[in-house]
Amino acid sequence: MSIDMNNVNPEIAAMDYFWDKLSKGGIIVLDDYAYMTYDFQYEAHNNWAKQKGIKILSLPTGQGLIIK
Repeated sequence: MSIDMNNVNPEIAAMDYFWDKLSKGGIIVLDDYAYMTYDFQYEAHNNWAKQKGIKILSLPTGQGLIIK
């Protein structure tokens, strides 16, 4: 699943909605995860991941990768 809404609130809502529907081993790509000007999204996505007990891999492209 790829998330690129350029707005953290619907991105978190989409992650909440689809997380339980995502198969084990499923992948979420966060487009605006680790860019310097997207600190708010970085923090919000990390908080979401922490609540799920998972970590987000930061890619060299600035994207984030989550594997369920």
